[in-house]
Amino acid sequence: MPEQRVSIGHASAIPNAWGAPRTASRRFTVAIREPRGSETFAVAWGELTADPALDWVVVLDDGTAYPIKKDLFERTYEAAGPGRYRKLERSRLVQVPPDTVALLATLEGPLEVRHPDYVAVGSQGEVYANAADWVREHLVFDPEAGA
Repeated sequence: MPEQRVSIGHASAIPNAWGAPRTASRRFTVAIREPRGSETFAVAWGELTADPALDWVVVLDDGTAYPIKKDLFERTYEAAGPGRYRKLERSRLVQVPPDTVALLATLEGPLEVRHPDYVAVGSQGEVYANAADWVREHLVFDPEAGA
């Protein structure tokens, strides 16, 4: 059966049939640095480019790095120690169903996301991707209501 392709540029475009976003909190803190020129990052779901005028590079303890808009970082992270930051908001995630490709229009560029990975919803309804392995290693889902 061919994959269903669903274009998502904002949280409001996530199909209701996928279920409501689940919330999760981070298990870790991060460091940030300036991009080294126009810097491209290969992630599981595509390539993202950091612009030194607009972006920070978030660096995890394992060396994984990815860009984030500076204004978005300032709204969504807090200082957690010298040179360390923790995400303030809980992540909101919807898992991409099997046999489906989510075609995301992210702030950093287009991405294709497949099951078992997740569409993450930002504070302004923006969408981005989180790999299922990354979610398992770095997030803790909040208990579901009524569970």
